[in-house]
Amino acid sequence: MANRSWVSLGRPQRLQRVGVGLLLSCAMAATPWWLSSQLSVGCAFRAVTGLPCPLCGGTHACAAFVQGDWAAAWAANPGAVGVLVLMVVVTAQWGAEGLAGWRRVCPWPWEGRVALGAVMAGLVVSWVVTLAAWI
Repeated sequence: MANRSWVSLGRPQRLQRVGVGLLLSCAMAATPWWLSSQLSVGCAFRAVTGLPCPLCGGTHACAAFVQGDWAAAWAANPGAVGVLVLMVVVTAQWGAEGLAGWRRVCPWPWEGRVALGAVMAGLVVSWVVTLAAWI
């Protein structure tokens, strides 16, 4: 009886997974440069409402995160840190699956609704706390 825990990925799926993994990794690694450049734009939500959005500080959090300054990342936006951790795990998973050519049939724990819901709840709680400080 064949093991159905893993399925083979075709060449397009492999390239897609490796490409997305590399793209997200490079984007995260480029955030310190992005912040120091003149290309950075402000938050449209904040410009319209005067209040921070749920991801305000997320770029600063990402820049600190990739530089290993997790305290600064947490200070910039604690909710964004959860999003970043999830992004790193999924990016690593996709890159590894793309390189290996196999995808797990059963979802990984971080692929489920519970993990995504927990990260989104953390983002909302962080935003509410930030808004409470503004009021």
